[in-house]
Amino acid sequence: MADNLLPYNDAKYQRFNESLDEDCRIEANGQVKVGGTQFQPSKILYEMEPIGYTEAYQDFLNSEYERIKEVVFNQYPSCIAYNFRLSEKGEGASDPVRKLLHLKDTWESIVFVLYAIVWGEIRHKNIDLKASQVFVSIGANGNPVFEPFNTRKLLSDALKAKIQNLKAVVEYSRATGLGLKCEEIEPDMLDKLLALQDIRNDISHHNTPTREEAEVELLQVIPLFKEMLMMTEFLADCKILRFESFSSKCWCEEFNGHFLNKEYDNFDFGPTQAYVLSLGQEQIFLKWDNEVFSLSPFLHFHTVAGSRESYLSLYKFKRDSQYWFEPVARREEVSFAHLQARFDGEQAVINRTNGIANFARARL
Repeated sequence: MADNLLPYNDAKYQRFNESLDEDCRIEANGQVKVGGTQFQPSKILYEMEPIGYTEAYQDFLNSEYERIKEVVFNQYPSCIAYNFRLSEKGEGASDPVRKLLHLKDTWESIVFVLYAIVWGEIRHKNIDLKASQVFVSIGANGNPVFEPFNTRKLLSDALKAKIQNLKAVVEYSRATGLGLKCEEIEPDMLDKLLALQDIRNDISHHNTPTREEAEVELLQVIPLFKEMLMMTEFLADCKILRFESFSSKCWCEEFNGHFLNKEYDNFDFGPTQAYVLSLGQEQIFLKWDNEVFSLSPFLHFHTVAGSRESYLSLYKFKRDSQYWFEPVARREEVSFAHLQARFDGEQAVINRTNGIANFARARL
């Protein structure tokens, strides 16, 4: 009997083992009974036929990925759902170059959304992170260098630094028992985003890849992307909203799913309703289970006059005291001059919670 390289008791394989056990209902508890001793079907396959177990696990992963694709299309924040659907069902999905770039846009959108969620929660709850550490650079030995959170590097606009910052916050919250909702973000998923970003940097630092180059890149990207995406299912519960009006409930515009047409629904926010009303009509906020908080200034929205479409817009950088955003599906940068003072105020709150003395020189 060959040794099995997959760790049976790892939590990563729990759902798979349960699916095997459910397929073999011999006893009432789903176990196989032999000579008065009960065995789990998944454990039998694992111990007796490790190659078969590994092959069955790959089949399971493929079916899970097909399931989660539909969840992403219909329930994830629109910037993620839109780009991912292009990679799977868009006009260029069969073209390796365009598929690669759509996948890149998808995982980068995940980073931007996670960054908005984590810093939105920190700002809303006024969490003091001065005692934690944040990634600032890669040292001469190739290892990451960390500094206290009271550094201008905290809010870097570099994607890789953003991911490292996310990981630092999540791990700090878990280690200190802060109980932040963002603790649901798995550090291992962030590591996979870092690995994808390393591949992205290789792509971006060259001209548009040829078809042959893109095919080679996809061999690296797709398996890693699948593993990462399957660890993000909590995003299906993250409703990205904008308050529009109130009657008996809050009438809100939703920014979830791959479609860009404006869609609205009624929401009952219970004890957080007054907070939602206080946000007004020009602020993007999150409803994640019972948590409700603003995502500004990291996410905003862009509506073209006379259009039926609204574009969730990702904060990119600050230049000449202006905040610049990129709306999903539109390769352009937009700013919102009438909201600059509010954005500055929101920055100031993050500034105070992290001890940044001179935020004017920092970049989000």
